[in-house]
Amino acid sequence: MENGNIEVISEGGATKVVDTEGNVLGAQQGSQLIYKNNGTSTEELIYNTLKVPYGKRFDLLLSDGTKVTLNSGTSLKYPVQFLKTRNRQVFLDGEAFFNVAKDSANAFIVNTGELNVRVLGTKFNLSSYPEDHFVNTTLLEGSVSVYNKQDTYDSSNASLLEPGYKAEWNKYNRQILVEEADIAMHTDWLNGKIILRHVPFKNIVKKLERHYNVEIVNNNPKLDEELFTASFDVETIDQVFKTFNLTYRMDYKINDRQIIIN
Repeated sequence: MENGNIEVISEGGATKVVDTEGNVLGAQQGSQLIYKNNGTSTEELIYNTLKVPYGKRFDLLLSDGTKVTLNSGTSLKYPVQFLKTRNRQVFLDGEAFFNVAKDSANAFIVNTGELNVRVLGTKFNLSSYPEDHFVNTTLLEGSVSVYNKQDTYDSSNASLLEPGYKAEWNKYNRQILVEEADIAMHTDWLNGKIILRHVPFKNIVKKLERHYNVEIVNNNPKLDEELFTASFDVETIDQVFKTFNLTYRMDYKINDRQIIIN
């Protein structure tokens, strides 16, 4: 909450979100948190932050009607009520799928630290985990503009995406690469799936940790660069490692939520 209070949400619960004066701002319905547009005018932005733990996903409906699905290990800072006179801005740390409500007067901007993604109304996936080298924006519908946070938005300094394409921002050389996207690979997490296409094991570890809520300790540095192609859906973490073992023989042990690779 804006005032520093922490509210713990259980998936099967039902609770209300209230401000310091007791006004109801929104409510939880199972795995969705819904904020309503109460029609009152406000001059101050009040932010809440929703944090999703490893092994979970959660839906958030913002006051303007924008729907956001947050992946595991993700946090989103957002206004409980958008202002009618300012752009709609949220702050993402992790991965989320946005279905943005159209508002031609107020752009919707997702801030990921070094990169801003600006839209008016569209569907796109944005992945910006702190440990990743890249920030990936994948567009399904409409159009989005991707630009450096330090720049004032202008069409001349932004990369415009078309549906079916992604923009890959390199955190180190600060360059943007726009190319055709494998949509399923970037969005099937919404259906609880993991799709890998020639991915080094070192890049897979954190993805598995978030998805399965486990800790992976890799003591085999040669394995880091081994490439894997696979698709997982309802498999357990034990079944996942048995599949990896068919490609690259590895000595591993699973102790509750810790996997140790020797």
